Amino acid sequence: MTPHEAAQRTLGRLLANGPLTALPKRPGDQHLIAVLAASRFQAGETYLEADVNQRLAGWLESISEPYGIDHVTLRRLLVDSRLLMRTTSGSAYQVNPDKAGEIAAITDVDPADVLAEVRSTRDRRKREHQD
Repeated sequence: MTPHEAAQRTLGRLLANGPLTALPKRPGDQHLIAVLAASRFQAGETYLEADVNQRLAGWLESISEPYGIDHVTLRRLLVDSRLLMRTTSGSAYQVNPDKAGEIAAITDVDPADVLAEVRSTRDRRKREHQD
């Protein structure tokens, strides 16, 4: 199974009941969410903290219930996972070049598309069950 297929499958499981209401408990699931979030940033570019917050908050709207996962927690997870590096002052962030390959492997996985597919499949099953 390719990294893309594995990410799609895991994300489908995570979103099976709808948008996320909290950060997943399993470390592997947390890491997937972090890598998917990191894929919203370009390697080699520097981002101010406000820019990071804005990108993460916008991305979370597509997969998380309001107040489900906050952008600050996700930003900390990205730094703790070493997917993003930050300056000692914490004012600027960059994608960790050592993790760029891992991030690039699933860049085209869109959680919003996976959530839409999960909803579509669930609706189809309900209609089939009603018939």
